[in-house]
Amino acid sequence: MQNQTQQKQGTRKEPPPSQMRRDALLKLIQVEPDHFSSLVQTTGWGEEQTRMTLLQLTVDGLVRRHNRAERKYFSAIKRSDTHEVSHI
Repeated sequence: MQNQTQQKQGTRKEPPPSQMRRDALLKLIQVEPDHFSSLVQTTGWGEEQTRMTLLQLTVDGLVRRHNRAERKYFSAIKRSDTHEVSHI
């Protein structure tokens, strides 16, 4: 019996779970900056998975971390926050 769910190489019906988590977390942070504990609770992914997703968003330049009241807060980086320098 042949496998009926064969996929062509390089094609997917949906993005990988890590991409879906990344997109979901970015949307949450774009709506309102939040602290790490709240993001863990909101997503339900656990600390390690949330931390890894935040790290990826930070490395990609989409999120920044800052400390406020001894908590790690995360906020989305807007396009205008890229600190581009124009030479006139």
